[in-house]
Amino acid sequence: GWTPISTPALIRVERRGEASSALLAVWGHPRLGSWIERLLEGNPTKTWAAPAGTRLPVLFTDGTAGIFLHEAVGHMAESDLARADGSPLSELLGAAVSSPGLEVIDDPSRTDLPGSFDYDDEGVRAAPVTLIRNGRFESFLCDREGGRGLRCDAGRGRRAVWSLPPVARLSNLVITAGATRPKDLEADLEHGLVVTRVGGARVDPVSLRIVLKVERGWEVRHGRRRRPLAPCELTGNVLESLANVDPRIGDDPTPDWRLGWCVKDGVPLPTGSEAPSLLVDRLEVL
Repeated sequence: GWTPISTPALIRVERRGEASSALLAVWGHPRLGSWIERLLEGNPTKTWAAPAGTRLPVLFTDGTAGIFLHEAVGHMAESDLARADGSPLSELLGAAVSSPGLEVIDDPSRTDLPGSFDYDDEGVRAAPVTLIRNGRFESFLCDREGGRGLRCDAGRGRRAVWSLPPVARLSNLVITAGATRPKDLEADLEHGLVVTRVGGARVDPVSLRIVLKVERGWEVRHGRRRRPLAPCELTGNVLESLANVDPRIGDDPTPDWRLGWCVKDGVPLPTGSEAPSLLVDRLEVL
């Protein structure tokens, strides 16, 4: 028989002529109005361009850590990539891959985020999956085929249209909040970057380096914001970047309205994320 699948109604808003600058959110979300206002904000007129090759600590704020971990953990945990030995996490189940304070959950039950569903496209009831607990890699994200091969629960078989087979895909990546105030993390930066908006990210399948497209942020010196950051790209090895996550996790869980659509093998699907402020000890400016 048929299994009905429930997903939330979504709204996409983009600036005129700027398809790359858009938001995707659940219709009626209480923060939707403020997100649209932020989307329409003008760009800063005077910015600081971080020199290419510079390696600096990076504080991800305003939910942007969700995009970083979407690539570094979420995609790397998808069963098709793990079974093809295309993920650095393939052989690390149960191993410590990040700081003890980090907990990462893929949660399709969060109906306030765009990647919500109650059943996947293979008819399996969806449930939250803890990917990282206390810094240790705990589970893969599996469709039925991946679940058989990796001996993990299915429930992430997703497809964009009926003509494509379901494959393992993320839903909503949720990072558990800690107890540290973001301003305390920022105050400890001697010289670093604060990231407030990320427009996209990818992982190079050969070098296994993550690349983040930063749209907005700040240069910080001696714990104070100095100059608005010019758009740039940041990069780092996936495993090294995870290992360099500061154990002091922010106490400010925030949805990221810029994540929206996730594209895998050319196929887009709605996903979401919520993350507190997160400090990564070192990333490189491209």
